Amino acid sequence: MSTINPLTDILERIVTLHRNEVRLVGVEYGLHPVHLEVLYFLSRCNKFSDTPAAVTEFLGTTKGTTSQSITLLASKGFLNKEKDPDDRRVTHLVLTEKGKEVASKAIPPVVLKNGLEQLGNDSEALREQLETLLRSMQKATNSASFGVCKTCKFHQPVSDGVFFCKLTKETLDLEGGELLCREHTIE
Repeated sequence: MSTINPLTDILERIVTLHRNEVRLVGVEYGLHPVHLEVLYFLSRCNKFSDTPAAVTEFLGTTKGTTSQSITLLASKGFLNKEKDPDDRRVTHLVLTEKGKEVASKAIPPVVLKNGLEQLGNDSEALREQLETLLRSMQKATNSASFGVCKTCKFHQPVSDGVFFCKLTKETLDLEGGELLCREHTIE
């Protein structure tokens, strides 16, 4: 008989309920959960991470699955493909207003938002514990962290509204510091 950690069961149920709620929102738009995950990621990532390669890496899917998802989302008017003005080999995926609306509606599902609100002051301790778990799993699987820019070792505040990325050597606005980055590195 194997010993199962009750936390494993709880996390599995949360993930399953999350996935089911996301799937239900997707049905309204003729989208599968993977499509909504693409939209959500693109709604949360910075300009260094809004590429097909970054989407593939973030979701852990194949290039083919990502390509099919992007093609479908573009054909339905949820996103546009735009060539990088400085490097024409790079394609950026830019959400349309319709894409942004669906992303905010789908993930996180309302039931999860409501459940987290019920935690009140306990949510910060849970966030820290889950972040520790996530970082441990990412390290064990050698996965990119895709963390929020302002928590990266390359993030350097310059003023109240601006920061400098020591990796890309670019000055970025504060809003960019709240977005997910493919290049995120934990100290």
